[in-house]
Amino acid sequence: MKKHLLSAAFLLCLLKPDLILSQEEVPVSLNGIAAKFLFLDYNTPNSVDGFKVSNGLEIAYLRNLDDRIAFGVPLKIALANLPEQQKEKTTLVSLDLTGQFRFAKPEKKFIPYLFAGIGIVFEGVEENNLQVPAGLGFYYRVGRSSYLTMQAEYRKSFEQERDNIQLGLGWYFKLIPTPRPPGPIDADGDGLPDAQDHCPDEAGTLAANGCPDTDDDGIPNGEDDCPTIKGTPENNGCPPANDRDGDGIVDEKDECPDVAGTAALNGCPPKTPEKVIINADSDGDGVVDDKDECPDTPGKIVLLGCPDRDGDGVADKNDRCPDEPGLATRNGCPPKDTDKDGVLDEDDKCPTLPGKLSLQGCPDDDGDGITDDVDECPNQVGVASAKGCPDRDGDGVMDSKDKCPNEKGLAQNDGCPVFDADNDGIPDKDDRCPNEKGGADTNGCPDKDSDGVADMDDLCPNEAGLKTAKGCPDEDGDGTPNHLDKCPGEKGTNQGCPDLEKEDKEFLVFAAKNVQFETGKATLKAQSYATLEKVAEILNRYPKYLLFIGGHTDDVGDASANQQLSEERARSCYEYLISRSVSTQRMQFQGFGESQPLKSNKTPEGREANRRVEFNVFLK
Repeated sequence: MKKHLLSAAFLLCLLKPDLILSQEEVPVSLNGIAAKFLFLDYNTPNSVDGFKVSNGLEIAYLRNLDDRIAFGVPLKIALANLPEQQKEKTTLVSLDLTGQFRFAKPEKKFIPYLFAGIGIVFEGVEENNLQVPAGLGFYYRVGRSSYLTMQAEYRKSFEQERDNIQLGLGWYFKLIPTPRPPGPIDADGDGLPDAQDHCPDEAGTLAANGCPDTDDDGIPNGEDDCPTIKGTPENNGCPPANDRDGDGIVDEKDECPDVAGTAALNGCPPKTPEKVIINADSDGDGVVDDKDECPDTPGKIVLLGCPDRDGDGVADKNDRCPDEPGLATRNGCPPKDTDKDGVLDEDDKCPTLPGKLSLQGCPDDDGDGITDDVDECPNQVGVASAKGCPDRDGDGVMDSKDKCPNEKGLAQNDGCPVFDADNDGIPDKDDRCPNEKGGADTNGCPDKDSDGVADMDDLCPNEAGLKTAKGCPDEDGDGTPNHLDKCPGEKGTNQGCPDLEKEDKEFLVFAAKNVQFETGKATLKAQSYATLEKVAEILNRYPKYLLFIGGHTDDVGDASANQQLSEERARSCYEYLISRSVSTQRMQFQGFGESQPLKSNKTPEGREANRRVEFNVFLK
């Protein structure tokens, strides 16, 4: 009896596996493998008498392009009864390439499909023939990523008497399923997860467990007897009976029990500003504020309310020597001549150096009337136009810098007269091409295409362009010539393409620290999905950029194992981004193991920083 019950239970699980399987969503996967036990018949298709069935094994790799279409590479080995060799069996090995169309999506239990392809069959070592397989089959899901499969195919051969029929029964398993990111957990967007939100479809407050609370007293509106008046839990959301003004402060603690106020003012409302007192005297010095020139500092009436520390009758704010009694005629300073040159200090521009009265107390060692502090030649008699230096030709250029000291010239021509050998109106001194005629906008050099860029600097001298693009055409005006611009219709500073926004660059740096894996594995933690989603979004906003994913580990454990782990982790991120519609043509990945640490591996913090996956974008 028990045996029959167990058999019935096993059959029920096969026919209705959802009774024992969790109702988790079917994982997305690009790859899968299948294994089948084969039954082969070479006699019936070739009209040979004597029905004989032989057996074989098949293992196949499948690549899913989407939910319906896949490609497969089946490898088969079998012992077959060929028509001309009925008494002994021949070892056959075949390799096919097939395309498969499925009639149902992966989440269905029963998935029928059609397939066709081409393959080569080896008979022993020397003989082989091409065959075209076609047929139908089905998958029956018995787990989150495993399926029972059955397949029937007819194989048409290009050789005589090699057509055959094959029937396969086996198992199909999805490889490395990538779980889809979890859906939203906060439907009403109030910051409280639905699992903890007592009102998941209605935005509320944290204090009210996610439910609306109009009076913000921590009691949800549905449970609040006074939903618009702040109250207490003991009174079902209403204010206590001993709170006359309803401000939440009981009367015995409320300094203003009849007027609603705030807790910070012990139940009283904020005070209104006091009225300005007419004829106020803020500093109490006897001078009213509207006439007091120093209203915040006590002073003397005779000085209009301003202080005078040294008592010399000059208010401190006007006293150049506020701590030393002086004369009003000298702005509060006493007569003082530190350098004894006859010029009082307050009028002496050089109070510590004896000088001349005519030069406001400053010295002039060479006696040319130019003070030493501005005289560039203090020991040589010069002229003011040459900053105190000699100037024989009187052109305002000192002899030491005058390239023509005996011939009057121009300062902009280094003291020489203007020469223009090519007669293009630009002095030879300023003419980059003094022997070739040119224009002012090219500093005297020829410009065949008249684009304002001299031929000698023009990367496109026969084609008018822009100065910003070194004389070449620049369709988008970003400074990168069209022939070098990777984004010719879009302004940018990175090889002609828009550079990444600061926030996007900062996020890619953040992503290296925030992508997390299961310990010692390449399995992404759920918290990493949102980060990788953002990386995919950034890549989709910059379609010209490529991405290099680098995996790194700390130095704990075997170096070769760390190298493999880093590459697998980089691959996990790579495959996840593929699932988010990022083209494989735009991405590369590589593992570096423990070879490129950011910090010392001797501390826990350093090892944590070294375990990372870096996302570097670049233009090819």
